[in-house]
Amino acid sequence: MSDSRTPDSRTPDSRTPDDRVPDEIRRFDRALALFEAGAWFTCHEVLEHLWLDEARPRRDVYKGILQIAVGLLHEENGNRAGALRLLERGAGHLAPFLPAWFGVDLAALRDEALRLRGVLAALPPGQRLDAARWKELLPCVRRAYASGGQGGTLCGRHP
Repeated sequence: MSDSRTPDSRTPDSRTPDDRVPDEIRRFDRALALFEAGAWFTCHEVLEHLWLDEARPRRDVYKGILQIAVGLLHEENGNRAGALRLLERGAGHLAPFLPAWFGVDLAALRDEALRLRGVLAALPPGQRLDAARWKELLPCVRRAYASGGQGGTLCGRHP
């Protein structure tokens, strides 16, 4: 049997202050990096496993980010109705955890998802955003500190 201790000698059963195990944190960080890279489907896959493994209400943080990612995928694939629906649902799942959870500024992510949704909803049927406007409006993951301050973004699209 292999030793699964992490380099800092914590066992897989050790918990962080928010009660997540190191593997859960690693998978969540991977999902956020995938989100920022625009790998919406793979991000969804990673978050779906986290969401299904979590029984507490905070599982909706995973579900909310997952649905925003799938909404972005739908828009890229030309499914505007699906994009609008999932951007709104995802934002709704994040609402109880505002302003931040798991070190992520969920308020900013939610607001940006809803702003993009509003722009998309106002477009005539079949019209797409040009690449520059799409990139400008993509929701971005920002880190938040426990003290309430904002950290940096993972994407560099927004200040």
